[in-house]
Amino acid sequence: MDAADIAAGRERWQKRYDASRKRDADFSTLSGLSVDPVYGPAEDYPDFERIGWPGEFPYTRGLYPTGYRGRTWTIRQFAGFGNAQQTNERYKMILAAGGGG
Repeated sequence: MDAADIAAGRERWQKRYDASRKRDADFSTLSGLSVDPVYGPAEDYPDFERIGWPGEFPYTRGLYPTGYRGRTWTIRQFAGFGNAQQTNERYKMILAAGGGG
């Protein structure tokens, strides 16, 4: 992938990122340094199409252009604590208490 393709991809990603909803959160390191929403090569980079931009095929950098700036990670509960009936009761209890997913 040459520099022009990378610049076009970054511009395409930036438009999708700007149009996306983002959480109001602090995106900085423990040292207080700001963390950019995406990092990528500034110039010619062989095989960059295998890495791609966030929210674009081949999705190696996530499904959304915002990464986890738009939505938090989904945390799933483990299934199979007991038999099928006990597991079903547990899910119903979690859903009744306001849980989701």
